[in-house]
Amino acid sequence: ADMSIGYKAIRETFTTQVLLKPDENTIDVKYIDGPFKYLSNVWRFEPDGAGCAVRFFIDYEFKSRILGAVMGTMFDRAFRMFAEAFEKRADVIYGTKPS
Repeated sequence: ADMSIGYKAIRETFTTQVLLKPDENTIDVKYIDGPFKYLSNVWRFEPDGAGCAVRFFIDYEFKSRILGAVMGTMFDRAFRMFAEAFEKRADVIYGTKPS
C-alpha cells in the first residue's frame, strides 16, 4: 500500500506491505520504502466480552532529523485520527460497545 503524508509544502510517500493474519487476529504492516529509517505497525484484535479490543502499535523514525522535526508531530496526529476513524467506522458497522 502506498500512503502519502504531508504538512504545508512538504509531502512524502511511503510504501508498506499489509499482511492480514487471521489465525493470529493481527494485521502486520511491513515497511518497504520511503522517508523512514524504520516503521513498525501492528494491529491486534483480542476478544473482549461480547466485543473486541483493538490494540494499535506504531513505532517509526524518519531518515532525516529535519523531516522528523517537521513531520513527526503531524504524523503522530494523523495516526491518532486514523485510529479514531477506525473506531467510529466499527461503531457504525457493528454498533457501539455496551455501557
